Amino acid sequence: MKEIRPDEIKRIQLDMLKDLHTFCMEHDINYSLAYGTLLGAVRHQGYIPWDDDVDLMMPRTDYDRFVKTYGNKTYRIVDMSVNPDYGLSYAKVEDTRTIMDENVEGGSAYGVYIDVFPVDNVPDGMSERKIFYRKKSVLNILFNLKTVRVAKGRSLLKNLVLLMSHMLLSFVSRQYLAHRMSEMAIRFQGEKTSFMGIVAPADSRIEEVIPSCFFDEYIELPFEDVLVMSIKEFDKYLTAAYGDYMQLPPVEKRVSHHVFKAYWK
Repeated sequence: MKEIRPDEIKRIQLDMLKDLHTFCMEHDINYSLAYGTLLGAVRHQGYIPWDDDVDLMMPRTDYDRFVKTYGNKTYRIVDMSVNPDYGLSYAKVEDTRTIMDENVEGGSAYGVYIDVFPVDNVPDGMSERKIFYRKKSVLNILFNLKTVRVAKGRSLLKNLVLLMSHMLLSFVSRQYLAHRMSEMAIRFQGEKTSFMGIVAPADSRIEEVIPSCFFDEYIELPFEDVLVMSIKEFDKYLTAAYGDYMQLPPVEKRVSHHVFKAYWK
């Protein structure tokens, strides 16, 4: 198989993003850039120079419709509902012509992708919210201990902890933990709470909880050569997530946190 260069990966993601945007506009599905992708759009009008992925978020009702209806010959949804070997609590849109090799235990069963995260209701009261996120953090820790690979660049102690964790958690599947995380994320589905957040993944953060009304209005932003959607109140979201987000981090922190290779099939 031929390895795909980093610049080619970004081009694949951008073409995928164009198709996804068109589909969502045609089917009245709300979505927004999320995490560092939204930060990149606002601060750099595209990718953060040292970043290499694309993250989107959708209110749960839009997310469910998107997962059930999106797909074509080139791009398709990878989700627990359509792929029993997929062990994550959120969806990916993958390019079916490619295959990824990511630094996760058990490998990856998808191609070059865009992450799509559901946004879920969370408790209004801060004390109840903290308890909810504390319970979720237990699943996050178990999931990361189960899936993170032993690596040469990691300290001996951390690799030993991972090895022991892999043995202790060998009787628990990644898919089981992902299902538990997804079930917890929809705990308040159908309730009219005043706050929402990205709960499903294993790095869910209480700091990024924002008012539910932020997901009522959207605007277009340029991302490289693609026009994409963002929640209108992106400044408040980014401030909650990153603080003074327009300030560049120290040079030593301007590195990608993703370890993967991609190939053409």
